[in-house]
Amino acid sequence: MDLIAKPVDLWRHLQVGAGLELRLKSGRAGRDADVEAALRRALAVPVAATSLEDWLAADAASSPPVISTERLLVGILESQRGFGQMMRDILELLDHAGARRASRYLSVEFKFDDVSGPIRATLEEFREEVQRTTRLLEDRPELPNAALMWEISGVLDEFRPKHQKDWPADFPPVEPLVPTGHAGLDAQLAILAELVGGFRRMFREHGETRSQVAEVAHKLGGPGQAEGTAVLTRQLFAAHDFWDAMLLQNVDELAARARLGSLDLSHAHEKLSQVLGQIRWSQAWVQATTKELLDILTLPTWRKRHELYSVWVGTRMLEVISRHASGMYFHAVDGVLSFSFGGSRLASFDTGGEQFDVWAELRSDLVGSSAKRKRGIQPDFRVVRSQISQSNNVRTTYVLECKHYLDFSASNFTAAADDYSRSCPQAVVHIVNHGPVDNAALQLKLPPLSQGRVRFIGDATPLVEEKTQVLSTAIREVLFPGATQNILKLQAELAVPVPHSGPVAYVQLHWDDSLKDMDLAVVPLTADGSEAVSIDFRNTGALDGYPFVQLGDDCREGPGHERIEISAWHFERYHLIARNYSMSGQMRPDNLRCTIAIGRDVRVLDGPATAGPDRYEWRIAEVTVRDGIPSIQPMAL
Repeated sequence: MDLIAKPVDLWRHLQVGAGLELRLKSGRAGRDADVEAALRRALAVPVAATSLEDWLAADAASSPPVISTERLLVGILESQRGFGQMMRDILELLDHAGARRASRYLSVEFKFDDVSGPIRATLEEFREEVQRTTRLLEDRPELPNAALMWEISGVLDEFRPKHQKDWPADFPPVEPLVPTGHAGLDAQLAILAELVGGFRRMFREHGETRSQVAEVAHKLGGPGQAEGTAVLTRQLFAAHDFWDAMLLQNVDELAARARLGSLDLSHAHEKLSQVLGQIRWSQAWVQATTKELLDILTLPTWRKRHELYSVWVGTRMLEVISRHASGMYFHAVDGVLSFSFGGSRLASFDTGGEQFDVWAELRSDLVGSSAKRKRGIQPDFRVVRSQISQSNNVRTTYVLECKHYLDFSASNFTAAADDYSRSCPQAVVHIVNHGPVDNAALQLKLPPLSQGRVRFIGDATPLVEEKTQVLSTAIREVLFPGATQNILKLQAELAVPVPHSGPVAYVQLHWDDSLKDMDLAVVPLTADGSEAVSIDFRNTGALDGYPFVQLGDDCREGPGHERIEISAWHFERYHLIARNYSMSGQMRPDNLRCTIAIGRDVRVLDGPATAGPDRYEWRIAEVTVRDGIPSIQPMAL
């Protein structure tokens, strides 16, 4: 990949490499215009600017430029946080589907049309793709730690000059390097020079001289310091040892030898490559991260992300059902769970003494005339009673239609709502849009008989849903009104904070370095057996109020541990669950254990003995509370 020197170069490189369609020949917005729109907002690009590319080119010509290449790349990664969250949400639902199967081997299929062909992957392949995407979107440039700093210095010691210059007591700016005439070597040396410049800027934030920086390091050091502070302390001590000055002199000597022709270029390139691949700073970070980003932007899931939005909306409904329904099971045909938008039965569940099926694009008759539809209706998702004696329309109790509009279309939205509510007289209809909607205004455009059964839900994005749960709550209120009432009543009863003298119990998960990102969850259950809430890395809970359960730090590296404390028993049952989000390594008795402490009753349970590479969830134990007395019961795999 060519050296990316300026932000405009990066933007052009991504447009070509990922095949971004920003504009159609007609001048209208293309399918990837949302990426440019997000960047324009993040970078505060003036509305008058004709395009992001033109504005970046003009900014690069100014002195000094406002936007750096790193800032633009961080902005691009930020613009895809919603896509990353959407993928994680879908994976979570698929993991639930896999956990409910007797055979843990599950594949998934997304079929959006008959032209482009379906997207197929095993559950493990999809998980690997999601984890890879998550790591990339969270990646940010960072200066190397002390160990890597001295490893870099050691590689360049071979090129130490015979006559060393006096080392400066302060941290002067790094002077531009004189080109050697060898493009590849010049690019490598530029990265090292930028690295020295980055460290000197960081040193100057803590002192004007090396002695002042060393004093700060001594004050920061000492027992009990946080990991991040310990890393900074060791970096600052390197200033007192003239790490930056020695490295820069070695770089100058290497460049001088190259200009004189007395350097083995292949040897030098190989030595530098050994350490440059480990640097995640400035130009090196931009080059490596851009390559990884292009890999993500060319995946079928990203290219079809707008169509995948409908799958995400459907998984929010299935997630609600999995939490509140009894006897739910997924319909995987030959081990494949298919989101086929041409008609596929996804799941069945029991509630209120009846059985229901969840369908994707089940087609049925259109009742009456429509301005948009000619023969039938085919909403994205619907819930139907499992009674073959009635028509699909009569059996339908809930319709969920997805729109991916930047702004809502009154005619399209109201036509769909009216057609579905008129054709399915027993159904509640939700029209869900990625962009905003005006529910009140759209309601007024519906016939009176439809208004009471229709709701328009806007700004239903993965990031918004993660914070507000508006969509999930709306679905739950329709499908499980009793569960909603129980949760609201319980929250009202427990809303007043209460003092606590300490935890009455704790659960602590330990794992070794063969595992990385493990997550511990405690799930209190309501009286009817549905999940009241899940305390985990997404919702850390509270000890002085509802739900009286709280997670400490979220650990993503092994060896590690996570701890959840319980300050009061306000539920009859609690499920204790561990989930493995690591890219490699599987849960075993020798690398994973859980400590459950309730008063003097302390249990230590080893990891699951029968877990294989396809298992991501360990259901550790259930705590049952009767007459205020808790008891621990390990759960079967």
